[in-house]
Amino acid sequence: MASRLAGLDSNERNKLYKRAAMLRKTTRRPDRSSVAVDDFDDDAPVFRKKPAASLQDLVLRLLEQELIEPEAPGTTQTEGTVVWLGRQSCRVQTAEGEWECEISGNLARDQQTSLAVGDVAVVRSSGDNRVVRSVHPRRTRLSRPDPDNTHIERVIVANVDLVVITVSVKTPPLHPRLIDRFMVAIQKGGAQAALCVNKLDLLTDPEERKTELGKLVPYAAAGLMIVECSTVNREGMQRLRNLIAGKVCAFVGHSGVGKSSILNALRPELEIETKSVSEGYGRGRHTTTASSLYDLGEGTRLIDTPGIRSFGLWQMSAAEVGWYFPEFEPLLDGCKFRDCSHVHEPGCGVKRALEAGDLSGHRYETYLRLLKEA
Repeated sequence: MASRLAGLDSNERNKLYKRAAMLRKTTRRPDRSSVAVDDFDDDAPVFRKKPAASLQDLVLRLLEQELIEPEAPGTTQTEGTVVWLGRQSCRVQTAEGEWECEISGNLARDQQTSLAVGDVAVVRSSGDNRVVRSVHPRRTRLSRPDPDNTHIERVIVANVDLVVITVSVKTPPLHPRLIDRFMVAIQKGGAQAALCVNKLDLLTDPEERKTELGKLVPYAAAGLMIVECSTVNREGMQRLRNLIAGKVCAFVGHSGVGKSSILNALRPELEIETKSVSEGYGRGRHTTTASSLYDLGEGTRLIDTPGIRSFGLWQMSAAEVGWYFPEFEPLLDGCKFRDCSHVHEPGCGVKRALEAGDLSGHRYETYLRLLKEA
């Protein structure tokens, strides 16, 4: 149980601890002559005052109770991958096929945190009733704060090998700061990052093409894999296929950059709905409204995610920010102080490289912004 507890994400652990604390508070009995009991009966957790069980013990027992909840006769348990997630329901790909499932109450209360496309789910079946009861610990995740409550984590995708940050040129225009934020979040979540630049067919003027693609030089210097492509003339599509082959990948980015079109180009039979970019503002219109996982065969699986307009970073301290700027690493030996923040200290290798033009000013400005947000 201790290892299972350690594998839960922070929100799930916090909820268990809160429940255990409330349980201990509400079930203590003032009768000091009562027999010492600190275990659970079959119907409800019971705690009597002496001796007092530790909060950790209560948490582990609550977790155990959830995992071994009594099953109705004929109930079976199956594991599978969540391939689509809706409100209080999801689709799970199992060895027996794709199942429509309900989401259990505990998961449904905060399902955008507790459940995501890509999760390995445990499904309990009784007749035609199929319910996702729990998920396995995630090996990677991509998440951000809830736009309405920054204290809540929203998990976009789980258990992916590669996250492809998808951008376009001209419609909508390329936004480097969104790339910066995605890069940090992807590294923090444990996956690899790559950049796909779509709609190259719109860059018909050589000088314009040079200017637009010149914005990507700092990302190549930071070690980011970059694929330039067009779903119209198929430029770069084979390179993109090679990049994602055999991996579980998620495509993320602004609305209208062509994520769904790219998936259709990679596998036309998917026939994912697409829309044009709205006129006037060059903004994308939401076509994909929920993340979906598609199996392309031979170990390649792709997740198409809804487009976003902004992207916040989940729980990051100022000390962490520099870890996710890989181009800083070879410059750290030039810093006079081991705990250099690369902001105000004298003898800073990062600032020296910036002044010499060996480090992107744009990337450094993003670093300073993220420091202020942390």
